[in-house]
Amino acid sequence: MSVFITSTDTGVGKTLITGGLAYALRRRGLDVGCWKPLQSGELLHDPTGDAKRLQALGELPDPVDRICLHAFFEPLAPRLAAERAGAQLTRRDLLAHHREAAQLHRHLLCEGAGGLAVPLTADTTVAELAADLGLPLLIVARAGLGTVNHTVLTVRYAESYGLNICGVILSGAGRRGHDIAEAHNPAYIEEYAGVPVLGSIPWLGDTPSLETVRAATDFLADSITL
Repeated sequence: MSVFITSTDTGVGKTLITGGLAYALRRRGLDVGCWKPLQSGELLHDPTGDAKRLQALGELPDPVDRICLHAFFEPLAPRLAAERAGAQLTRRDLLAHHREAAQLHRHLLCEGAGGLAVPLTADTTVAELAADLGLPLLIVARAGLGTVNHTVLTVRYAESYGLNICGVILSGAGRRGHDIAEAHNPAYIEEYAGVPVLGSIPWLGDTPSLETVRAATDFLADSITL
């Protein structure tokens, strides 16, 4: 069994949580890898890029181009970044690379790019790719004010594609100190979205160490069933 990890927005902490979760699951003896269909904003071997961070956080043995084959420099929506770089990718290309990555591990954490409606290629969005893969969906959402609306909308959009949602993880708690909204958001999300909140990750800073991320996300391995 694998999981598709998406978010309510870009920059929510999806990559840190995916990499940290991979490390925690591997420590528990599971054969887990990571896969990302497209990366924009950094080239493939950039240490601050998503693929390299997934590789480092998860202590993955795989070459970075087996984690994410397609990377583009401009920080734009993946489809636009690819087209401006002269790459004409299709849904078929992404699915082919996923099949290759899936042969490396028994379980795969598939990390999307931004939210579900983000265009990956001219013929597919993140939601459409997730539906093609038929994987349960894990949603990473902000912890603070506004997240109930964003999370409910993401859940409803996912449901319109027939996606099965295994839960929500809140990210960045405590960034602005004591936040009354953060204390109530988990219950409201469960009430209005109808999906479980599996836990909350605190704000870890702008450049957290590998050890900090791994410690903060370790508990999630006991909440995800693979």
